[in-house]
Amino acid sequence: MFNVLICDDEPQFVSELHIHVKKYMDERGFPCRIDAMQSPTHALENGTAYHLAFLDIQMDDLDGISLAKALKQRNSKIALFFVTNYNKYQDDAMDLRALRYFEKPFDPVRLYAGLDKAMEYISGTYVDVFSSVNGEHRRTVIDDIEYIMRDNRRVVMVTKDGAFTTKQSFDWWLEHLPSAFFCHVHNAFLVNLHYVGSYSYTELNLTDSIVIPIASRKQAAFRKFWFDYLRRR
Repeated sequence: MFNVLICDDEPQFVSELHIHVKKYMDERGFPCRIDAMQSPTHALENGTAYHLAFLDIQMDDLDGISLAKALKQRNSKIALFFVTNYNKYQDDAMDLRALRYFEKPFDPVRLYAGLDKAMEYISGTYVDVFSSVNGEHRRTVIDDIEYIMRDNRRVVMVTKDGAFTTKQSFDWWLEHLPSAFFCHVHNAFLVNLHYVGSYSYTELNLTDSIVIPIASRKQAAFRKFWFDYLRRR
């Protein structure tokens, strides 16, 4: 699921933008949660790692540039849009690699074009998954996947929202998930290291208390991979 933030101190603008963003996402089959708010402080307090954010630059308790910097600490690949009446902040917005800069009132056609660009930018962050049980299709954010498990003839994708039996083979997952942070630690497990809370030589303890074994033949290689991963963080 894509987490979207709309933060602007004008309630009418927030409402209108929410309607258009939701319409775009629904029509294109992108599952999303949209947090629409007027206070940037609330955006900081909720701890959500957003994939896409629309930020007013000039707000009372915190400016949009400072908020964007904080959000990028949670997700360095966040797609940023700045909306404002103040042209003088455009250079600051570009320094943060914002995808687009909107002046109020926004043009829906230009908004949708910007969203096309944003989804292209983050297109590598989701996979299309098909259920082996009922054929259901689910578009899943890669960062939401905790691990892939081979269970006899079943292949199960475990996410923050639950477990999902997939049509895709285990080898398919090995090929399609990013090797920078997914590690094949056992014949039956492909693990997202973002969810590892602690590590011993023989097992991984995930942040939700799940324990994943590390195959004996993979333990030395994983140790090197783990410390390389930590250095990149």
